[in-house]
Amino acid sequence: MTGGRKRRTWLVAIGVVAVLIAAAVITVVAVSGGSGSNDDSTLAVPAEPRLLVVGDSYAEGIGADDPAADNWARLAADHLATLGWDTRIDAAGGTGWTNGAGGHNTYGERLARAAQDDSFVPNVLVLQGGANDYQSTPDAVGAAVTSSIELARRQWPGIEVVVFSSSVPFGLTERAVPLSTAIADAAASAGVPDINPVAEQWMTADTAADYTAGDGTHLTTAGYAYVADRFVTDFSALFGLDP
Repeated sequence: MTGGRKRRTWLVAIGVVAVLIAAAVITVVAVSGGSGSNDDSTLAVPAEPRLLVVGDSYAEGIGADDPAADNWARLAADHLATLGWDTRIDAAGGTGWTNGAGGHNTYGERLARAAQDDSFVPNVLVLQGGANDYQSTPDAVGAAVTSSIELARRQWPGIEVVVFSSSVPFGLTERAVPLSTAIADAAASAGVPDINPVAEQWMTADTAADYTAGDGTHLTTAGYAYVADRFVTDFSALFGLDP
């Protein structure tokens, strides 16, 4: 083979490798939102969407004027109902990925119990929370996120999973960063989108007074309404819905 032919052959080979590397990078970016970001690819909308929300006291609405009606999960579910979505909310204050609040109430344990109820078989799952895991290490929380997602997929094959990190008041956002990052990284590794209020800075000093309840830990009615609106916007984008 002449020098010219060898050179052309190498140039072609280098070009092929470059294309393959570019394709691999695009694939990685498409399936992983990375730390503190949304995965803005569109998830599949089931023919009959049945959404299970597993959350903590924020899904209970603690701090709101009417917790049962004003929590973010109920407000989001009411909106999704107009689009034909059936939602069940499993809320338990004080719980989290690793924290069972004194009982068998971690998210993994609650998912296992939910699978025993044949009256509601979800095909979409939202796992919300993390603030109550502050006594655990980020590594332990990340591992619990991974195992919870794996369990959900085993129990309900084909289910679409969305992680929704804590929507803590502005005064707690700095403390929430390590756990929020660990949750986002675990979700990304599992190929699951993460809606991350801390990373997206939903809470600011300007809104602290209106959105923070008197206990300094939960949200007001206005705060839950705001979180519900932000969640619906991000969630709708993931599924290609009209928010």
